[in-house]
Amino acid sequence: MAIIASAPVRICDNGGWTDTWFGGPGRVLNIAVSPRVEVSIRRFNGNPWPSANPLVRAALQEYPPADPVEVSIKSDAPAGSGLGTSAAVVVSLVGGLATARGERLDLMQVARAAHHLEADVAGIECGVQDHASAAFGGINFVNVDVYPVFTVEPLDAWPDLGRFLTVVYLGQPHDSSDLHDEVIETGDSAAFDRLRQAAVLAKAAVVGRDLAGFGAALVENTSAQGDLHPGLVGRDALVVIEAARRLGALGWKINGAGGDGGSVTVLSGSEDARQKFDRWVHRYRRYRVISIELSDGLRVAGSL
Repeated sequence: MAIIASAPVRICDNGGWTDTWFGGPGRVLNIAVSPRVEVSIRRFNGNPWPSANPLVRAALQEYPPADPVEVSIKSDAPAGSGLGTSAAVVVSLVGGLATARGERLDLMQVARAAHHLEADVAGIECGVQDHASAAFGGINFVNVDVYPVFTVEPLDAWPDLGRFLTVVYLGQPHDSSDLHDEVIETGDSAAFDRLRQAAVLAKAAVVGRDLAGFGAALVENTSAQGDLHPGLVGRDALVVIEAARRLGALGWKINGAGGDGGSVTVLSGSEDARQKFDRWVHRYRRYRVISIELSDGLRVAGSL
């Protein structure tokens, strides 16, 4: 017997950085996708030992089950890919452990509890938009007027969008930790304003099914990210962006906070153009395509 909880990662997080305690008010448009993160919770018959994973330790501290349990985590998303995997882990942990305790939490409760767990209990610097995407799934517009309180506006599905998207892993985990304090200290308010506006433009494009407009919003967001701090647009990301531009892509967005490594989402104007870009990625060899599908949110099944 086991409880299996899973949540999606996210891409195209236009407006990211504004959902933090220092970048608000927050406006973020993001898209939930597979590969999902899966958490398994099973009864443990033996002497328990503390987990090496700080997120698991924090979750068990906040949501202790009645009996000892064994927690395992798996995902096909590369570690440090900038896809919000840690939020997907925490959302899955909260959903799974709440079920183990016989508690019923709605998606907003899960998302808010997951952010509290990661930011306040585990002490990890993070915004709120990743947890919203992992819990709700689909395409969402996240408003953060007074951090950390946020609301989620789910947008209608855009099933065809996935056919034009390529997510490129840049060959190494992203590392924005050294840049984080610099952004907090020197982040340009005009850049935060541009990031918010890029999220609003992306929302309008999604609502209007405007592929070119969505690409333009991605490009504007990446430009604003570079203005926020030039180190947020890494060298490998620039190589991929230049190839995408040369091959006629409509847009590109560095996933997550940015920095060296991680991943970039590229929006092509047709399936043929996307296939040409994908072939370039395969030939380059340093990078690889992460297979994605648009995804729903938190799923929990089973019992202890």
